[in-house]
Amino acid sequence: MTAPSDPPRPPDPLDPDRAFVQREVVIAAPPEEVWEALTTEPGRQRWLEDDPDREIEIELVRAPARLAWWWRSGDGEATRVEFHVIAVPAGTRVIVTETAPAFPLAAFATSFALVAA
Repeated sequence: MTAPSDPPRPPDPLDPDRAFVQREVVIAAPPEEVWEALTTEPGRQRWLEDDPDREIEIELVRAPARLAWWWRSGDGEATRVEFHVIAVPAGTRVIVTETAPAFPLAAFATSFALVAA
């Protein structure tokens, strides 16, 4: 069983520079199976939409309860996705928070290049 963890705090909704989406789902499976589906390539292939241009960079792993990664598709802006995996009587509660960067790094790089030229 997964040890209890503090529920995630979403980013400050009053911060106009930070967009986020938070969702919660209860899955009728033990936390170990859910963790495997999040942290392994074969596991992700079972639920994550196929996108050959997707890049995932793992930022944080606190097995078996918390995972965070940055992902992007092609030249799109990267977003941060954090998963909290919590054992509940019905199976596993998963809280997912996807956050856009507080400052658009691509825009910064472009504006910096224009100033430097």
